[in-house]
Amino acid sequence: MFTGRHGDSIPQRGYIRRARTRGTASRVGRSFAAALVAAVAVIPAHPAWGQTVAAASAAMTQALPAAGAYSYTLDPDSSADIKAAINEAVSPMIFITRGIARSRLTKINPLPHRMRVQLGADTVRVAFDEDPPVAAPLNGTVVSWLNPLANETDQVHVAVAGDTLRQTFVADDGVRENALIFTSDGSRVLLRVTVTSHRLPRPLTYELLFRGAKQQ
Repeated sequence: MFTGRHGDSIPQRGYIRRARTRGTASRVGRSFAAALVAAVAVIPAHPAWGQTVAAASAAMTQALPAAGAYSYTLDPDSSADIKAAINEAVSPMIFITRGIARSRLTKINPLPHRMRVQLGADTVRVAFDEDPPVAAPLNGTVVSWLNPLANETDQVHVAVAGDTLRQTFVADDGVRENALIFTSDGSRVLLRVTVTSHRLPRPLTYELLFRGAKQQ
């Protein structure tokens, strides 16, 4: 109670209520701050962030193997079924056109059993089985190449990014990309093939694994 000017008592309920409210808010604020500090202190460093940066750095340092000649043999157990991949690519087509497309794709996508790669200072040569090698400058210059499978002249260029050599073949009716992904020592190559055409409802894609070594 407070005493007024005339000695009468004035209730102090409002004052007490406001004082209690300020005290409660202060305690809540201090409790929240303490909890926030404790929570921040126990949060561990996210391991994925460091791993992602490390993986990105490792990827940037990857490159093609040393210059030289390499010979590879297909690992059939680790390679895709080309026939099944072709069937999947043409499956949305109607019966008549599906048969034509399947025959065309089968002809130009035989299963290679051997691959030869010759890496030079400014040129790369890639050959499959007994076919003549495809030679192209590493600077991306477009060259003409007679495709013995289709009996037509394709426009070819290559590009290098890290451990991957990409061959791009441009024909009148479509584009084929061979992405050769090398291990650092050149002992294995993953060949990722992508064929696109305005006549296909979807791209044809498949992967083949080759094992080998640098020729002495």
